[in-house]
Amino acid sequence: MKNIRNWLYYLGAFFINALLISIIFAISGMAPFGHSSFLTSDLGTQYIMFLTEFRRQLTQGNVHLYLFSLSLGDNFFPILSYYLLSPFNVILTFFSAGNVPVAANVIIMAKISTMGITMAYFLKKYFNNNSYFNYLFTVAYSFCGFVATYFYDLMWLDALIMLPLIAVALLNLVKHDKFIMYYVVLLVSIIVNYYLGYMLCIFSLCFFIYLFIENNVWKSDRRKKVIRNFAVTSILSGLSSAVILVPTLFGMMKTAKGTFNIGYYLPTPRFGLEALTQFGIGANNFNQRLVHGPAIFMTSTVLILVIAYFFSNNIEAKDKKNSFILIFFLFITMIVTIFNTIWHMFQNPAGFPFRDSFIFSFICIFIAYKSFNAGVYKEKEAILRASVIAVLALLVGYAVELAIPKLLTKMYFISEGNSNHIRYLILSLITFILSGFLIYLIGKNKKFGYLLFAVIAFEVIANFNSVLGTAPLGNQTEYSNAFKKEAKYFQSIEKQRSTAQRTMITQSGLNEVFTENYNNYNDPIMFNVNGISLYSSTLNQDTMEFLNNLGFFSKNVRRIGNRGGTKFSTSILGIHDRVTVKKGKQVLINNPYSPGLGYLVDSKIKDYKMSKGKPFNNQNSLYQHMTGNKDTLFSSAIMTNYQQNKSHGKNNFTYEITPQDDGPLYFYRKPLSYVGTSITVNGKRVGKGSLMNKATIIYLGKFKADEKVKIKIRTKYSLFADPTYFQTLDMNKFSQFADTLKNNSLDVQSDLNHDKIAGTITADKDSTLLVSVPYDKGWSAYDNGKKVPVQKSADSLSSIDISKGKHNISFNYSVPGLKLGWLVSLISLILFIGYAIFIKFLKKGPNNA
Repeated sequence: MKNIRNWLYYLGAFFINALLISIIFAISGMAPFGHSSFLTSDLGTQYIMFLTEFRRQLTQGNVHLYLFSLSLGDNFFPILSYYLLSPFNVILTFFSAGNVPVAANVIIMAKISTMGITMAYFLKKYFNNNSYFNYLFTVAYSFCGFVATYFYDLMWLDALIMLPLIAVALLNLVKHDKFIMYYVVLLVSIIVNYYLGYMLCIFSLCFFIYLFIENNVWKSDRRKKVIRNFAVTSILSGLSSAVILVPTLFGMMKTAKGTFNIGYYLPTPRFGLEALTQFGIGANNFNQRLVHGPAIFMTSTVLILVIAYFFSNNIEAKDKKNSFILIFFLFITMIVTIFNTIWHMFQNPAGFPFRDSFIFSFICIFIAYKSFNAGVYKEKEAILRASVIAVLALLVGYAVELAIPKLLTKMYFISEGNSNHIRYLILSLITFILSGFLIYLIGKNKKFGYLLFAVIAFEVIANFNSVLGTAPLGNQTEYSNAFKKEAKYFQSIEKQRSTAQRTMITQSGLNEVFTENYNNYNDPIMFNVNGISLYSSTLNQDTMEFLNNLGFFSKNVRRIGNRGGTKFSTSILGIHDRVTVKKGKQVLINNPYSPGLGYLVDSKIKDYKMSKGKPFNNQNSLYQHMTGNKDTLFSSAIMTNYQQNKSHGKNNFTYEITPQDDGPLYFYRKPLSYVGTSITVNGKRVGKGSLMNKATIIYLGKFKADEKVKIKIRTKYSLFADPTYFQTLDMNKFSQFADTLKNNSLDVQSDLNHDKIAGTITADKDSTLLVSVPYDKGWSAYDNGKKVPVQKSADSLSSIDISKGKHNISFNYSVPGLKLGWLVSLISLILFIGYAIFIKFLKKGPNNA
């Protein structure tokens, strides 16, 4: 009978959460309850693409750790370890590729529902109570401010599932000397998402100290044993995750390192009194996702009970002291910049601040339950004081935010124009007053708990929808149809050409589906196409700089675009096709000059180094190193006239030029943003609609030598009478060069979906085989079965030296650090098992020993 009651208790926690999140999604028409999907922010521009690729690998039974769809190709492991290791992602296999956004919604719902179970488990274990009142607190936790604000960063939600389990495991360790559960849950926490897993490690230390003091272990003979068990288990659990952490570290070391900013390590405040609005409904909305106060919404019931805890006569002074220290410590580490930086792995978050706020909410909810469990609801004065303080705090927060919004915006405490709406203040005040009254009435009759639950349910739904209701949702039906059409189209392209060539996607049918500007960065991953663009925190810095220095667009260190290529740069990168959309129809533009991924070049290519911000010089130099001669492909135009004037706050420049060679004419000037800049060539607008806010090569058209060209540029930037802005590619030289590469290219026979490049090539003389794949220590190369060294060439690419004759070439990839990670994890596991056996042996006593 007891087991049945326990099962019903946990099922109740799950299904109550499931019902609430279903109501929330249904209100917004979110799939599977409507036709909307969250096709925006990181979920719409990154996670959907990564989940689609992961689903492809799971359903095809081909999990590979190197993807040629990650820009020019890259290690997939860092993306896998950060975004995709949640066991809930198995849900992807039950959905078609076009319905991955629906699967993401279901995964979010499943995770939030599971939070109810783990929180219910913690409350039962800590308080030895499985009353239906527990659901008041499981709901408050599962729909706290962090969840409502960041639910679409779905890989973070696993940490909220694991947090209560870690708390239970620490309770077992401190009170009963049982540490195996702690080892397991901490290990799982780190594996499923190492970023928030790191935060859970800090939480573990804080909560351990709290339990250690609360249970008076520091005064007992057990203190050394308990500390030893905690320390050894924590260390070995962390080391056991090396199979994930070590290869991830190796991969992330290749990404752009954050620039050191002393401001992130100062004891300055991260927020002010305006953060008190965060206790109420609607403190954050989607527009504030990058800059906002700490997401610490936890319902009015929890807030009142936490405050009442410190006014209660039923709570011992030492318990109040211990709880206050814990809450105050977590608060200080959020508000003080240096501590907040430490919480975030010693890096200031690029948007989505206060990612550790869920830990603060958990502790407050835990203290609130302690208050409730001690019968504070029977103390009229304590509840009254707490309610008044809660209301006053909210009013102060709104007063500050409404009084000095410009100052708060300047200090990056809130976003411009996104201060909270007055209606949320009214709703919050009503719920605060109502909750305080109902908490008091529970002391008279426990049935008022149902009404209190209704208030809590209303609060979490309203707060969640303050974010979801302000997000620009996409139409799932349109997305699914567009995805199927595009996937079929790209499959047909792949069948028509070699797998060793790339496709540049400047626009696809998905652009019309997304409500926000969609830049197609991750379309190659989405459709399993070898491209060059990528938007990811794991973007290889060398690859990004290599492409950017060739003139390709890069907004920041996390993005590399596919705009900015010349015929030369796209050809040496093996780009055979360019896909765009014109008048609603797909347009495929072939590049007949593409040689594929690998080709023979002069050995001087190994000495080539790029210059920053000089794409035409770089391409000329690259051509010279590839051919071994001193010719150039690009030449500056001759300037015959230059005029400058200013109107309506912008500069107008007019250039009259004549190209020196027949061929395409390009423009590049750095710095220059094409947002708000217009360029016309002989009266015709070029680059129209471009939203590129950094310098990139712009194609101006194809012209004959000595043909007169008139170019007008209107921009806020300063330009000069510099003919080097305008460069012509000599098509005669380039055509000969491209033919040579194609006649000496690697005939790739592998499908590139098994961490391998394999093919044949015949060399007329000793040469260097250059492969347009980023140099990576994970690559090993074999020539006719003999291992040969892989060298870094062309600044960032891979090459091997080959002799005259026919060659069977194979490049095989192994994730750097993976073997070392396995070794460390295995040794740590063995050590932990040995430690556990040793402790169990000691428990038998000296006689048995």
